[in-house]
Amino acid sequence: EFRRVLFRSGIQCILASQIVDKGTRTVWPQQADALTFKPVSGRNYELPAQGASESASLLLLLMNDLPHPTAAEQRAIRAAGLWFWKTAIYGQSWTGTSEGRELVDKPGAGPIWARYYQIGTDKPVFGDRDKSIHDNVSELSAERRNGYAWYSADAQRVLDRFDKWSAEHPESK
Repeated sequence: EFRRVLFRSGIQCILASQIVDKGTRTVWPQQADALTFKPVSGRNYELPAQGASESASLLLLLMNDLPHPTAAEQRAIRAAGLWFWKTAIYGQSWTGTSEGRELVDKPGAGPIWARYYQIGTDKPVFGDRDKSIHDNVSELSAERRNGYAWYSADAQRVLDRFDKWSAEHPESK
């Protein structure tokens, strides 16, 4: 019983930390303030932004470990799943080149997701060690551009699971 109470408390924290932009739920930050649940920075290059990688893990937890989700949990899951569909990047690949890691055009590639998305625009955003913020990964110092997972295809498993979850939990009218 105690574990179940702790698990439910954890779920409430997850729901409370989901980013809401102009009344619309999106996904989660990489780090959230322990008291306000608002997005905060981690290391200098880790922005208070929508975090695709961390959100993918949280969304999979919600879809897989809540067999009978509440209405609030369903809204959170549905909103995050739709956000992943909306922000998927196609036709590009994060790959090593002679210049280091770069985002390059590659027909048929994807989907991939950026590590961070700016709250309010859902556009990829990147941070460097000097705390500078960039909207193009190629503007980062070589050390940061090459030493961090700025893009990933890991959230593909979210899309696969979300389609199945949506069929199992049709939206009530």
